[in-house]
Amino acid sequence: MRAVRAKRPANNAEAVAAECARKLLKLRGNTGETQAQLAKRLRMTESMISRLESGSHIPNLRTLCRIADVFGREVEIVFHEHEHTHADGTRHKHPHHHLDPDHRHSHGEKK
Repeated sequence: MRAVRAKRPANNAEAVAAECARKLLKLRGNTGETQAQLAKRLRMTESMISRLESGSHIPNLRTLCRIADVFGREVEIVFHEHEHTHADGTRHKHPHHHLDPDHRHSHGEKK
């Protein structure tokens, strides 16, 4: 019997922009800053912060590094491969990413 493989979400710029937006909103929320205050710290326009937070702008690596710097974070690029065991005892690896609903291991983030 052939195993049924779940379709993994595509790697695309819009999905990356949406994930960046979610993380930026969380970071700004943690500081209590307004978009205007964050824009000043990042030397960007308030409009750009709004576009980044809405996911309508796909940030480049330089922008991601600037954001990470002002929040004291690091930019990490991860190409995941996940290993798991089936009920019958067989093990295998397959790639996945953080948008995968079955992604359950921690990367040290506080919840």
